[in-house]
Amino acid sequence: AVVSTQSTGVGSHDYGLEKEKGPGVGQPKHNTFVGEVCLSAGAYVSRRMINEIPPQCTGDWSDRGTTIPGWNVVVYPQPGDIIAYNGVPAVVTSSNTSVTVVDGVVRETNWGFRLGHENAVVRRFMPKNIQVNIVGPKRVRFSQRSGDTVTTG
Repeated sequence: AVVSTQSTGVGSHDYGLEKEKGPGVGQPKHNTFVGEVCLSAGAYVSRRMINEIPPQCTGDWSDRGTTIPGWNVVVYPQPGDIIAYNGVPAVVTSSNTSVTVVDGVVRETNWGFRLGHENAVVRRFMPKNIQVNIVGPKRVRFSQRSGDTVTTG
């Protein structure tokens, strides 16, 4: 599992619209929250997934057709997976709960498991297909087994 409930900062107000984090003031911080939780747990997430201003990447987690290096789409959610519906990602904490930002506060809810969320996309970090190297401040180089190398940041 990528995270535990305790490591997600439930109750934190660090991701409100008024905060400078991620894409900046006035922008939703769902991606920023999920990305920072993943990175703090040692799971790679590109800076684009954390810092882009919506709508450029808000839907990436919930689009089965979008490749996120190291993150495979799976069917059955487990704690530590990312579940996303309608462009909003959350960290799975149990068989029917997840943690995400709600009204600027990190909360544990049933996001992704609610009635109507049957098409939610679940992703699991599977690092065997990715190699990550920190190459400088805010720059990460990763390569998949195909041999392609991409530098972000």
